[in-house]
Amino acid sequence: MQIGDLQHKGIRTESAAASFYLDASITGFADVGKPVSVTGDFTVGFGAADDEILGYLESYENREVEGVKMGAVSWHMCAEFEYAGTAPTVGGHVVSNGDGKVKAAGAGLGRNVVVTAVDTTNNLVSVIFR
Repeated sequence: MQIGDLQHKGIRTESAAASFYLDASITGFADVGKPVSVTGDFTVGFGAADDEILGYLESYENREVEGVKMGAVSWHMCAEFEYAGTAPTVGGHVVSNGDGKVKAAGAGLGRNVVVTAVDTTNNLVSVIFR
């Protein structure tokens, strides 16, 4: 999302990424760039509604021979996600909606993901992970 000449998408605040197994909710390369939550031991996926977001899925690898899917997840960065439901507020927080999007967080939730801009026309939020 761009407002005027400013865009934060993809800016890293420091290098912080790790490899994780991907659960069944992650089905392919189309899921790269979506928010993910911890769903098991060293495993991420879309999670359930209201789950805390760990980070941004940066890669997808189907290791068919090993019988697993893997991906890199980054968390100290700016990202852009599609939201569902009521538009989050700038300065507010977001959590998983359980389907690869984010939603406005309830009281006390989503504190690690701060909304920096909202595009209500395209249902997008710009966020920064802290």
